[in-house]
Formats: sequence, structure tokens, C-alpha cells
Amino acid sequence: MSQKILDKLTHLQENHALEVVLFFLLLTVAMIPGMGRVETIVALENMMPSSSEPVREFNNLRAEGIGKDSIAVQITAGKGADGVESIGSETARQYIEQLAKDIEDIYGVTEVYTPYEMEGLIDDRNRTAVIIAYTYMGDSGSSMDRIFNEVKEETQYNRPEGIKASVSGVPAVQQRLSSMVQRDKNVTTAISLFLVFLITLGLFEGSLTSSIMPLIVVGLSVVWLYGTMGYLGIPLSTLAGSVAALVIGIGIDYSVHILNTYRFHRRDNTVGEALSEAVGETGVAIVATSVTTISAFMAFLSGKMPEMHRFGIIMSIGIGYSLIFSFFLLPSVFVLEEKLINKIHESVKWRHDFR
Repeated sequence: MSQKILDKLTHLQENHALEVVLFFLLLTVAMIPGMGRVETIVALENMMPSSSEPVREFNNLRAEGIGKDSIAVQITAGKGADGVESIGSETARQYIEQLAKDIEDIYGVTEVYTPYEMEGLIDDRNRTAVIIAYTYMGDSGSSMDRIFNEVKEETQYNRPEGIKASVSGVPAVQQRLSSMVQRDKNVTTAISLFLVFLITLGLFEGSLTSSIMPLIVVGLSVVWLYGTMGYLGIPLSTLAGSVAALVIGIGIDYSVHILNTYRFHRRDNTVGEALSEAVGETGVAIVATSVTTISAFMAFLSGKMPEMHRFGIIMSIGIGYSLIFSFFLLPSVFVLEEKLINKIHESVKWRHDFR
């Protein structure tokens, strides 16, 4: 029964290769806006079960408007050869008071205290002072990023010579960690794609088309994965930042097995026969491997940590997409490749005969 299904699948793609490719391309375009909706979360309470007592009590405080995050803006005088040398100077005081007012106008900032209003915010040498700002945006990582960036921008406006301003506090740490997760996600994805390309290029003896086709499968899998995460509201976190590289490393096997088997049978068979042989020989094994791998990652759902749940779900979705593209798209790409090569050969032959 399974062999009949696989034969029908390859027959469909052989006769409607262009339509299949266009269909998947349209769906991929629809996935791109979802990629922009993926939010990065790094707050510790988002990585723990909401039912745990510390997180529950903290969320209750937030609901009552009591639980707040603090941002510290450190103002240091005497950082240049010329200009302000003391926090107690009139120039520094005007800058600090105006900066405090500007920060208080930022949406999400609830309270601001200057070093002249609260004791203990100026050092003994009168060189360093701190502005304390309290925010209340719940556990929204994007909102905290926005507040942090706006506070940082405000510190640069009308800053006198000789004064240095820096932003610190929990939101600053979270913002930095969020940017690191985003950076690592992009870098590991690019490196994994490049390394996979080099390995497949060597495996298929320098054939560019044979090296690129498996990359199409895993590349689209990553696009669909992030698009799905955005549409379903699944955030990206520290552990999930490496999922793209893992999906590429695992998913590339499916397309390489099919491609290698197809190339072997194509030597003595037609395109349709080679597709049928390739999918028939590898199909059951690849499906079984995918199911077992997805099952292993779904076991993460038995844990108590939400972070583990997200990782298991995301990996399962990514591997599932790799499997779908390997069977429902890759054979169509083989067919289009054959047609394109035949047209090129015919064009070259026609020009040669014409001359």
C-alpha cells in the first residue's frame, strides 16, 4: 500500500512539476511575514512553569502593578580633557534633570528618580550619579527592548562635553541577551548552510545543481519553521536559537538519500522510473526515521520547563517540514532540472547545426 502511494506521488510530480514548485513558492512567500513576527524572549520567568510558586507570586505582583523592572542610567563626569568635571555642577544638574523628564515621558516608564531626589545615588567623589527608572510592561520582551533603546537614545541628546552616560539594569541585560540570541541564530544558520553546501559539493563530485537542491529543501524548511513560529506566537529563546542549524543538519539527510538514489537509477532509466525507484527505495526508511526523530523531540513535552516544550515542538515542526519538502517538492525539482538541461542542450545543438 505504501509503495502505491509513493508511486502516485512521484507520478503526480513528474507530470505537474512546475505547478508543484509554484505552489510551494507561493506558500513560502506567505510564510515570510510570519518570520518577522517571531519574538525573542530571555526573561527568566518565561523559562519556568507559570504554575511554580515564585513565578506565580511575581506575576500576581505585576498584575497589581507592584512588580516592576528597574533601569539604571549611570552619569559620569570628568570623562574628557575639557567640560564638566563634577556631577554637582549646574551643567550636569540641568542635563540630569532634563534627561529624567525625557525618560519619564517614555511609554512604559512609571517612575523616575534623580540623584538629587534620592539619597545614595551620587558617589563620594561627586563624579558618578545614577538615575533610577521603573517600568511595568509585564513579560513582554519586545516592549522591554523598546524601552531600553529609547532610554539609551535619550542619554545622547544634548549631552555636555565631559559627561558619559550608560544604561544598565535587568532590561539592559535582557536586551543584550536577546541580541546575542538573534546574532547566534543568524550566524549558526549561515555557517551550517555553507558547510552543508561544501560537503554535498564534494559528495556529488562538484555538481552545483546536486549541491544546491538539498539546500533548497532545508532552506525552505527553516523559512517555514520561523514563519510558523511567528503565526502561532511561538517565541525564540536561548535554547531554541539553535533550532535552524539542527533542522538543517538533520533534514539534509532526507534529501541527500533521495538525490543520491535518484542519480544512481537515472543512469539507466527514464526520469519517471528513476523517481519511482528513488522514492520507493528510500521512502519507508526516511519516513520511519523522521517519525522516530520527531517522537524523540516530542518527549520534551513531558518535562516541566516551558523552554523544553518550545524546543521539542519547534524541532518536531522543522523536521516535519524537511520530510514534506523531500517527498512533495524535491522530485519536482529533479524533473524541472532535467527539462532545463535538455532545453540548454537543444539550444546549443541548434546553434551548432545552424553554424
